[in-house]
Amino acid sequence: MLARDTDWRQGDILTRQTAALLGLVETADDEVRAVIITHDCDISHEAEHCIEVILADVIGDATLDPQLSYAKNPRRLHLAYDAADGSSLILELRQGNRHAITKDTFAKYAARDDSVLLPTESKRVLKQWLAARYGRPAFQNAFENRLSKRSGKREVKNWVGRILEPEARHLVGLFFDLGEQRWTEVAEDEPYVLSISVVYDAVNGGSSARESAERVAQQLRDLFEKAYGTPDIATEIALDACEAVPDTHMTLADLRRVDQWRLEYVSLRDDEQGDFLPVGEIPA
Repeated sequence: MLARDTDWRQGDILTRQTAALLGLVETADDEVRAVIITHDCDISHEAEHCIEVILADVIGDATLDPQLSYAKNPRRLHLAYDAADGSSLILELRQGNRHAITKDTFAKYAARDDSVLLPTESKRVLKQWLAARYGRPAFQNAFENRLSKRSGKREVKNWVGRILEPEARHLVGLFFDLGEQRWTEVAEDEPYVLSISVVYDAVNGGSSARESAERVAQQLRDLFEKAYGTPDIATEIALDACEAVPDTHMTLADLRRVDQWRLEYVSLRDDEQGDFLPVGEIPA
């Protein structure tokens, strides 16, 4: 078993040889790595009998996809490790590639790849991504159905995705505030009153991120007015406000009031339509 003084941590990568010995891959594959996702506290806790890992694909061009970074997609994540030679190792993790290994077997065969290190910020993103799989919200059916309304060639929810896609690298999240209607299936003739916060990375993105979020906010306002009418006449969704908001201004009280939105929550289909939309209850 693993003792409490073990130095194994969430986000550590197994050597390729270990992955093969544990039966995770057939051979010591250079294109697949095994990442530990068990929480630090659970690795050594006697009540936990297994270590969980995710098999991750090595991204050949070593470039983070902005649509898959910062836990924006609940099923796929691009994660950057710092390599000893100064380069980066970019891995693509998929929630479906999880495997459990008994602690006895892990302790007997496991060896850590010390040639790469997961930075603190990247580990925080990994934690958020793992949590978001079970913590992401589901909206009321009536609200989801209204977002499926066609406007021109596409449904509104898909237009939202088209608007967000080119700006994904600057955005932390898209947050919906439905107020007291958050848990309500409203009547057909009653509109949902919606406020949207387009949250951007103020620290790392600066003025470019702000301008990007403002473009998104304006396009969303135009979209909702075209699809549902102005707030004073809307009968399905009345967009009361849509503003660009720096992540430094999002408080815990704000996060308790709103839900982060993603196309997949509405479609409920097991596909990749929502790659570019943010996910998770709390921004990374």
